[in-house]
Amino acid sequence: MSGQTLTDRIAAAQYQLTGSDMARAVCKATTHEVMAPKKKHLEYLVSATNTTNVNIPQMADTLFERSTNASWVVVFKALVTTHHICVHGNEVSGCHFEHIWICGCGLLVSHKKV
Repeated sequence: MSGQTLTDRIAAAQYQLTGSDMARAVCKATTHEVMAPKKKHLEYLVSATNTTNVNIPQMADTLFERSTNASWVVVFKALVTTHHICVHGNEVSGCHFEHIWICGCGLLVSHKKV
């Protein structure tokens, strides 16, 4: 049995039922397990930036939502996932993060990919 919590499993199942593979991948990459996000989920999210049928603002919103979680593990993994997408995502097609807004410690920071 994997180290995923019941909360992680329920959230992933909810996203699977709604048909949002991208949101499910974000949820699976940002579980409560104290380990790095799984490579397959990060690769799926990076590959999603190469397709035209993925809603990138929704991806950013889902990552932002995960970064407001009460668990420091989920927040850290959401930030790692966001950084990974910013570094490795496709910037040519226009399907990339222009601005990622991360709210923490009362400070609003803008990260622009150049």
